[in-house]
Amino acid sequence: MRWAAEDLKPDQRIRTEWVDISNITKPYLMDVFEYWDHVRGDKFAPSLLEFRLEDLPPKIVPYMVIVDILGPPIDFYYRFFGTKMVENAGFDMSRKSYFADKVEGYGFVNAEIFPHVIKERKPLCTLTSWISIKGLRFSTTTMRFPISKNGKDVTHAVSVNHFELATGNQD
Repeated sequence: MRWAAEDLKPDQRIRTEWVDISNITKPYLMDVFEYWDHVRGDKFAPSLLEFRLEDLPPKIVPYMVIVDILGPPIDFYYRFFGTKMVENAGFDMSRKSYFADKVEGYGFVNAEIFPHVIKERKPLCTLTSWISIKGLRFSTTTMRFPISKNGKDVTHAVSVNHFELATGNQD
């Protein structure tokens, strides 16, 4: 099922919970995980030169985000914000810093979860339940991956998102 961009604009978050990556069944989320794991080799994370969006299936890229980790104080500069992410947010976050630009209404879950990716230095997955401005309930499964330009620190992060209409919506 396809939804209009207006249907997906968030209004209220219900909850965000951690999900073990081994429990993920969404094929394209696992495609990104397997690609990330392959290009990192024996390092904790690949560099942006190694993790290349053009090497992923084109249908996945619109659901992806790449941020640069800035700070201190911590901030997230949106280097890439996929076209489906733009539609869902209702605006383009590319070339915006989350805190410095005082972004509102979108990206707050990333602002909460990216620090965990930085600290744990591994991919993390969440399931966020939320209500759109049209009153539709959705769930978003998001995998977030560390990227490192120096092999020591998390200097960037990548996320890929899968949006689903939650059960219990009325047609």
